[in-house]
Amino acid sequence: GVFEEEIRPWEGTMQAIYSDEFRTMTGNYGVKFETTALQPVIAMAPLAWRSPEQFRGLMRKFVNTSAIGVLLRDRDGGRVKIDSEGNPVSSYSLSEFDRTHMRKGFCGAAKILEAAGAKLIYSPHAKYCSYEPGKRGSLETLVRDMDRAGWDNGQLALFSFHIMGTARLGDSPKTAATDPDGETWEARNLFVMDGSSFPSASGVNPMISIEAIAHRNAQALAAKLTSN
Repeated sequence: GVFEEEIRPWEGTMQAIYSDEFRTMTGNYGVKFETTALQPVIAMAPLAWRSPEQFRGLMRKFVNTSAIGVLLRDRDGGRVKIDSEGNPVSSYSLSEFDRTHMRKGFCGAAKILEAAGAKLIYSPHAKYCSYEPGKRGSLETLVRDMDRAGWDNGQLALFSFHIMGTARLGDSPKTAATDPDGETWEARNLFVMDGSSFPSASGVNPMISIEAIAHRNAQALAAKLTSN
């Protein structure tokens, strides 16, 4: 959102405000709204390119810009496969279940920015979608334009934070990369004790949970090494 007053989004307390209003849209799955610090590269990387003039105009308004982060707790994950040369290849697409939550989250973020007084609101779609409250368009026209622009791969910019569950722990090599103590099923004496150990994404900042897993499994490893 672009405001009349200066925001200077690279200054001040980062992520000082959040909302759990949409956190449990379906069971424990939904989105969390967060304020976020911005630097030009973060703000402009997902911006749809229309012309040098349009890009320059938004850059000049960067000091007046604020963003709402829509943090999705996705239920349906991606896959990592090994190609013929032994390199990991990842693939990820939003499922219909997760896409529905993301769409509602974008609508909610636009409402927040409009209520805060933003004069221009735009989304990170590949096709530029925007409106100017009280002047040009509305939330309804923004939603229409976003739906036309699409919600699939290549149609909007998404960022990934706190990637979890890529080497999940569990009680079987059929469903997990490591055993409950973090030792990999495939290579003994190789241990994983970080965010990739999570069985699934938590939907919130995982710092304390990562510390707990690392502490618990490090103690188990120390006990094992001591006994041997």
